[in-house]
Amino acid sequence: MPGKNYSILSIPWWIYLLMSAVGCIIITTLIFSHNNAVRMNALYAPLINASVEVELNVTMAHLIVEEILNGDHFEESQVWDNYARANWYVEAMLNGNQKGEETILPMESERLRLIVKDLLKRLSEFQEISRERLRKRAISGPGTEIDQRYNRIFVIFLKEAKAVKKNLQHVMTEDMRQFRVTYFILIVTGVFLALIVAMTLYRLEGLRSKDFKRLQEANENLENEIEERIRAEQKLRDSRETLRDLTNQLQSIREEEKTRIAREVHDELGQMLTGLKMELSCLESDIKNDPDSLHERLEGMKRMVDTTINSVRRIATELRPQILDVCGLWEAIEWQAKDYQKRTGIECVLQQGKAEGSLPKKLSTALFRIFQETLTNVARHAKATRVNISFEIDAKQVQLKIHDNGVGIREERKLNPESLGLLGIQERANYWNGHAVITGVPNKGTTVALSIPLEQNEPTEQH
Repeated sequence: MPGKNYSILSIPWWIYLLMSAVGCIIITTLIFSHNNAVRMNALYAPLINASVEVELNVTMAHLIVEEILNGDHFEESQVWDNYARANWYVEAMLNGNQKGEETILPMESERLRLIVKDLLKRLSEFQEISRERLRKRAISGPGTEIDQRYNRIFVIFLKEAKAVKKNLQHVMTEDMRQFRVTYFILIVTGVFLALIVAMTLYRLEGLRSKDFKRLQEANENLENEIEERIRAEQKLRDSRETLRDLTNQLQSIREEEKTRIAREVHDELGQMLTGLKMELSCLESDIKNDPDSLHERLEGMKRMVDTTINSVRRIATELRPQILDVCGLWEAIEWQAKDYQKRTGIECVLQQGKAEGSLPKKLSTALFRIFQETLTNVARHAKATRVNISFEIDAKQVQLKIHDNGVGIREERKLNPESLGLLGIQERANYWNGHAVITGVPNKGTTVALSIPLEQNEPTEQH
């Protein structure tokens, strides 16, 4: 449609940016989760396992020392092997180390490193007290001062070893909590952005659907306009063809009218004038031979002159009724109705309404010709016995209505482009910016209602 542009809504660039952000967050979350799982598995699990190994080896060393002092057959080397393994795990917790497939990463927490260093010192003290007790077996039995100091250092060591394990578990729990918070934030952010993208895409899809419907409507309207234009062009072509036919018909009518006038002038006026000439010739002879018959000859010549004058008046009246110029349109309609009734035997009933003012000469002529054409159509096609004629003029318009009681005009005949008489009526009305409505009811007659505006009315030029 003119003045409107329709286009399918495209996805804005920031939607692609949001979708990229959602993808990046999802990938970041996955990478972060994997790295964190690998980190926790590589860092905390070996450290906790090392703290357990330290506690286990020192406890084994303590038990072996007690067994040796009780007289059981154990090698002292087993005690030092357990202490060596415990030392190895404590050193690995501080500095990192690897044994077979087991890799222990150094502690990152400075607080834990201090605790483990204290544990290492406590392990050295316990190792020294164990060596002293084995060296002084005689005085290190149960209840002795060395035994009490030995047990006290062992208990302190176990508490510190358990504290290291507990702190490692606490740090791991804190890291896990931070991981969960970060993971939750990433997930919430990703879901939030995904919802924004989904809602925006849903809204855009709705807008796209509306735009598509509007585009379809615009396309349908355009197709309808094209079809209407094609129909209008076809009507214009038909109208031009009809006008050509009407022009040809009018030209044919003119030629027939000229032929009829020429025939009447030749047959009537020519014969009368020839007769008058012959009478004059005879009169010339009679004046010389028989003067008494002059009076009778003159009377015959007067009658021939009167007949010629009447013929001339009749022909002139048929071409244009003089009464139309002298008396006006209504008087011309009355005269035409009486003459029509006399010639056809169809009764004409006239009714004059308001008659305010006079009509332009050309408009009066057009209305009279429409009236004549309508009466001619009634005589030819209506098979009517009565015609009602009403006429009214007011300040705004002139109305002429002609109704007969005949068979009624059929719709297809009104639309027939070959009905040149009806077309002539409508064209004359259109020329004066008026309109002629022709309606018919089967077996009830036909009505021609003519209405022409009078306010600032100027005829529409026909090209």
